[in-house]
Amino acid sequence: MAVSDDRSDPAVGPDQDPLGAAVGPHAGADPGSRRRRRLGELLVDAGVLSEADLARALGASDSTERLGATLIRLQLASEAEIADAVAAQLALPRVDPAAEVVDPRALERVPLRIADRHEVLPLRLEGAVLVLATADPSDVVALDDVRTAGSLRSVRPVVATPTELRIARRRAYRSDVADEVMEEFEPEDTDPEDVGEDDDQPVIRLVNALLSDAVTARASDVHLEPDTQGLNVRVRVDGLLRHTRRLPRSLGRQVVSRLKIMAKVDIAERRLPQDGRAVTRVDGQEVDLRLSTMPTMHGETVVLRLLPKGADRVELEQLGLTATALRSLLDSLERPQGLVLVTGPTGSGKTSTLYAALAAAADPTRNVLTLEDPVEVQLEGVNQTQVDPRIGLTFARGLRHVLRQDPDVVLVGEIRDAETAKLAVEASFTGHLVLATLHTNDAPSAVARMIDLGADPFLVASSLLLVLAQRLARRVCARCATADEPTPELVERLGLRPERLATATLRRGEGCTTCDDSGTLGRTAVSEVLPIDGTLRDLVVERASERQLAGQARRAGVRTLRADAIDRALVGTITLAEALRVTPDPG
Repeated sequence: MAVSDDRSDPAVGPDQDPLGAAVGPHAGADPGSRRRRRLGELLVDAGVLSEADLARALGASDSTERLGATLIRLQLASEAEIADAVAAQLALPRVDPAAEVVDPRALERVPLRIADRHEVLPLRLEGAVLVLATADPSDVVALDDVRTAGSLRSVRPVVATPTELRIARRRAYRSDVADEVMEEFEPEDTDPEDVGEDDDQPVIRLVNALLSDAVTARASDVHLEPDTQGLNVRVRVDGLLRHTRRLPRSLGRQVVSRLKIMAKVDIAERRLPQDGRAVTRVDGQEVDLRLSTMPTMHGETVVLRLLPKGADRVELEQLGLTATALRSLLDSLERPQGLVLVTGPTGSGKTSTLYAALAAAADPTRNVLTLEDPVEVQLEGVNQTQVDPRIGLTFARGLRHVLRQDPDVVLVGEIRDAETAKLAVEASFTGHLVLATLHTNDAPSAVARMIDLGADPFLVASSLLLVLAQRLARRVCARCATADEPTPELVERLGLRPERLATATLRRGEGCTTCDDSGTLGRTAVSEVLPIDGTLRDLVVERASERQLAGQARRAGVRTLRADAIDRALVGTITLAEALRVTPDPG
């Protein structure tokens, strides 16, 4: 965020405030009517900075960098804290663009290329005055460009953070770039196998727009699916697919070819499945792309997994575990040896939980190694290895060699076969703390699954410390939440008693611009934590059934996935329908 601390403002003219922001036609404020306080002074008074931090920031930036950018670079203040201070400094409104209803007439006045160039968002027209959200109201050039481009009498800035603006801008202009490219595209212009690297090519601009829309929508995957009419584009947001657009067949083939080039796979091979990987920048953010192609009757389907780099890693305390369950997990991670399993279906957040657990278990006195497929997040101080079955580096083979690297903590991305299961159990029994994932429905079935895979029951009983089963449930959007009235059938299926409903706060989302009219925004983990106590160990040695293990877990007070989900629904975090959807029926 480029915001001045007044160090480089040589003079303040009659139409400028001390930050250099034109006020006459732009802000509509009288610069002489009040004393403008400096950004550093505001942040110190607000308790965001100490005097020493401010002095450090002033000394760390050169004449070309504004104080706000320096503070963010040194991690002395956040975007939100600086935006609040800028708004106070210039006596301008501080807004959240996601909560604003953007006027289409305002968007028509300011082309996307101008909005992107200056990192602004037109919000609404008030007569011939444009209300413009910006992170830097002192940027007179940006304000003048917007005023000229829109043939406006004046521009009135309001303040938002760069991240808020980037997300809101992509939502507001979502279809513009793709529609413009499709209008100017002519099938005969480009051969699908002759897509180069020129950023001005329509197909490259279209791919960039599709990726930008997906990242803005918080999509985890993008699906490109051909049929007789063209190429359907769908994105997976919060676990569910939604249709976004349809591309003509000729343009669809070029889009697929462009993605193949990015992922460095054979552009001419359409008969066999292929996998590839690419790293690209989307709206200034580095994104790791995992590409998978599959031949179908109407052409190749392409699925892209999107992994934005720099995303905040989840901490264990943010998983939403009860105090007892969190303590059990932390106790297990502090042990010098043993096995901790995280279980659930694909897309249930197992990897995020493992990374959070690994961060809690790692310290400078421990040698931490991982085997992953793929390495999704790079962790400082952790030696991470990506398995590659094509060259023979499987989880089992990697685990055998990792154990020769004198590890204290080993993360195994997934236990897929008997050999990996046996090696993981043996490693945890012989002095290592092993964290691993497994695909099972709930925590008790994970214990039985390890034995089914061939692990010795005695070793499993002796080494297994804890099993955490989880699902991801969609959160009710806080901006459009309203009271929910469940159907009698839903209440009966969940086994809810009237007295629990009487004190509940049931909510659902009606749909708004913030959540793209879905009624949900983000997800939360629903968990079942099973510590392995003496009674359970005896049952494991005796090869007890899943039902027997589950029964003992319930007697020990372990809350099922369904019970945890219902508890979250009763306080309005998720809906009762979502609790039913994401959790298995109790056995």
